[in-house]
Amino acid sequence: MVTVCGGEMGEDVQMRNSTKNRGEITVFLSLCILCVFALLCVMAESVRLAGSRYYFQMAVGSSLDSLFSRYHRKLWEEYRILGLPCESPQEVEERLREYAEKYLEVDNWYPMETDSVELVKWTGLADQGGDYLAQEILDYMKFGVWGNLEVDPDGGEQFFKDIREAAGAGSVTAAYEDMTKEVQKLERTVEKIAECAESQGKSAAEIDSCLAGNDASGFRSAAFGFRREARRMNGLVENYEKQAGKLEGKLAEVRTILTEEQDCWQEDRGRLFEEQMDPYGAYINADGSRRLEIQRQRTDAQENLTRLDQTEQLVSEAEEIWETEMRIWTTENDAVQTGPADSSETTYPVREEPTLTLTAAAALWDGRARNGLKLEYGKGDEEKRGFVEQVKELVQNGLLELVLPADMQVSAGVFAADVLPSQTSAGKSIRTPGPAERVLLHEYCGHFFTNALDEKKKQIQYEEEYLLSGKVSDRENLKDAATQLLLVRQGLNLIHILSDPAKRDEARALAAAIVGVTGLAPLVEIMACFVMGIWAMGEAVMDLRTLFAGGKVPLWKSREEWKLSLEGLMDMGRDGVCPEQKGDARGFDYGTYLKLLLFLDGHQELQLRILDLIDMNLQREEAGFSVMKCAFQLEVIGKGRGKHLFFELPVVTKYIGRTEGYSMEAPASRAY
Repeated sequence: MVTVCGGEMGEDVQMRNSTKNRGEITVFLSLCILCVFALLCVMAESVRLAGSRYYFQMAVGSSLDSLFSRYHRKLWEEYRILGLPCESPQEVEERLREYAEKYLEVDNWYPMETDSVELVKWTGLADQGGDYLAQEILDYMKFGVWGNLEVDPDGGEQFFKDIREAAGAGSVTAAYEDMTKEVQKLERTVEKIAECAESQGKSAAEIDSCLAGNDASGFRSAAFGFRREARRMNGLVENYEKQAGKLEGKLAEVRTILTEEQDCWQEDRGRLFEEQMDPYGAYINADGSRRLEIQRQRTDAQENLTRLDQTEQLVSEAEEIWETEMRIWTTENDAVQTGPADSSETTYPVREEPTLTLTAAAALWDGRARNGLKLEYGKGDEEKRGFVEQVKELVQNGLLELVLPADMQVSAGVFAADVLPSQTSAGKSIRTPGPAERVLLHEYCGHFFTNALDEKKKQIQYEEEYLLSGKVSDRENLKDAATQLLLVRQGLNLIHILSDPAKRDEARALAAAIVGVTGLAPLVEIMACFVMGIWAMGEAVMDLRTLFAGGKVPLWKSREEWKLSLEGLMDMGRDGVCPEQKGDARGFDYGTYLKLLLFLDGHQELQLRILDLIDMNLQREEAGFSVMKCAFQLEVIGKGRGKHLFFELPVVTKYIGRTEGYSMEAPASRAY
């Protein structure tokens, strides 16, 4: 019994112990589960927190996308340029906040609210010298939507070299013309020196005659004329030296131009222009016999003036001696004549009447310098010279009237230059586009802007000419474009003449006829250079007439494509009109030449002038439009505050406490 009872009592004890153990485990497991659950909530909140930040980033970025979809429609439709019109930074921030809040109003796992969307950086189409505009243009052109381009982008570098060479040749040609003007001025001073020397020679001959005839009165009259001319010689020679110095300065300027342009010459053509410098150098060479002889005229004149003074002194002394002898002779003669009154004998003078003798003076004067009559100066066919010079006068005084068709009316459009982006834009371009990119940019200009020959009429018609010149009126832009085109065509034509021996010989023959001197070979070569330059200009005028009439002109002409002969050049100068001619079947038209001329300007000027035209044209349709207020790129920072989700559960707050949410920042940037 005891045993049984003892056994039952042992079982009860065991059961109580077992129950106690199971309760402890339950509490322990409960605590463990709470910790695990809290850890899972923290992990879930961390994941949700990362997701909320991505969501906020997406909301800010999508807001920018939505804002950039509000690009200016007319700007795109007419010029294929994307630009976001923005009146103010506050407007941008307000719109972005509105767009962002639409994303945050959604009931999802990311409860949050927007504090602000701040505009950090605003980049406009006109910033950085219009680089962003050019980037959009190039992106559009590189899609390959254009075919059959007149100027191949792959050949842009060669066209760039050709135009640079042509412009360089035109500049050198203009410098040659300036030098030739100085030579002509110098020749006029030589003519005056020669005339002065000739006048001195005539007066000197009169002095010889008077001294030989013992004519003191005539001597003084001739001496007065000689002295007047001899004194002029010093000023004339000084004027010659001054003019020669100017010519030397011009020569140095041309050599500088040749040095600066030496990189643009192709096929050793720079040598042709350098050869044209030799006659100028020989002409004004300080050691040349002609210049030394001219300088000797001043020395001879001074020496002859000194000798004349000495001769005049001898004449005065001879006169004093003669007057003394005359007084003595008169006294003696009077004494003889007053003999006894009753004398019937005839009385005679004591001796013969004294005569004035200027032999010593004549001998002194005979030793004067006699080098004044050996000067040679250019004097030939002045009529032909005038015809050649008249061609340049025609071009300088009325180029447009000379090259435009008779029925073409010049536009009177005027630009509002004080409000154009090119005048108000800040910053400089930092990009360096290559020739291929320049070709695409120029092709864009030719497609979207008008020129003088376009049928589409606008208030400002000559847009491509404005891109080239940037003047304030259509007429000025057209004139400047025509002048630049003339310079380029003149340069190309001069290269053609210099490369053609037959044409060079023709020019030399005409120069020899104009100068009319065989003893001054450098002067003939100088005049030949001038003739070739004017000949190239005359041919360029013919080229411009062809282009403005809608025809084509090849960049580099063959001998068969040359239009103007030297006889035709003379007719142009005489009649003041250009002969009629037909256009060439090959070559470039006026619009293409304008695109090529754009290579001569910096790309920043072109980019800003494109902005000018876009701004001006769209303002006519929309008064408040301004391309300066069109954004290309925006950089923003969104700031918001998120709310914790899993951290707000009681089981979590028991361990980590209450939270106030968390702040978020999301930078974003968009560009067209």
